[in-house]
Amino acid sequence: MAAGKGAGLFGLARGRIVLGEGRPRSMGLAYLIWFGFGLFGLHRLYLGRRVSAAAMAGITLVSLALAQSGLGLLGFAATGAWALADLLLIPEMTRECNEAPGATAAAQAPAAAVA
Repeated sequence: MAAGKGAGLFGLARGRIVLGEGRPRSMGLAYLIWFGFGLFGLHRLYLGRRVSAAAMAGITLVSLALAQSGLGLLGFAATGAWALADLLLIPEMTRECNEAPGATAAAQAPAAAVA
């Protein structure tokens, strides 16, 4: 891996996080992450949606802090509804992530360098 091309586990490619540089995302793994960490938005992070993942995590963490006062229930309701909607959205997000130009650029780079 070259240092200038997003070396390391978390490289950047056109505003999306690329885990494993060029490897396609698995819908099954996205659902598994959703099942374990859906309220924190880690499935969205896995699928390259950094901003919405951070928003889900932020709302959930603030809701945890406010849980004793009762205000946290509003945040849990919001992220819970969001996570349930993601059940239907994960297939489309996976397809978009796998078709993104940055997802295949790293896989095609060695072939272009040889030619």
